[in-house]
Amino acid sequence: MIFKGSNALRVPLTVIGLVAALGAVATAPAAARSASCWGGPTVTIPNGRTYSTSVCPTWVQTRVRELPARNGDTTGYLFPGNNWVVCQRKGDENDQLGGGRNDIWLYTQGDTTEHEYNGWGWIPATSVSYGGDYEPIPGVRWCTGTDPRWP
Repeated sequence: MIFKGSNALRVPLTVIGLVAALGAVATAPAAARSASCWGGPTVTIPNGRTYSTSVCPTWVQTRVRELPARNGDTTGYLFPGNNWVVCQRKGDENDQLGGGRNDIWLYTQGDTTEHEYNGWGWIPATSVSYGGDYEPIPGVRWCTGTDPRWP
């Protein structure tokens, strides 16, 4: 397992902040929140295209998949926290996490790498703290590409 370089978006929390954050994150499945994501860094994906991103809180560690599908190869893992995503698209049914259900997937790079894609790929919307069942994640743009491997 290879760890991705430091993530400037993750800010160390005080002990009190960490306890508060863990309490909020542990009870925040995708259907439980209705707030939005916010602007993130600009990234260049493996096909050479550059995109602006949105930062969204994820509440659980999740697999990053090569395709927006549960049967896609695992390219890495994304840890819970404030994570940037490039865009979202409809795909296969998500992994059911915390009772949430969805068919929306978000393109990002994982914190760890287990595949030649260097952790790039799709996470299920059910891992994001905001959003409702079978609804897009507020504040994240739609992907416009036609190839399911890319945004």
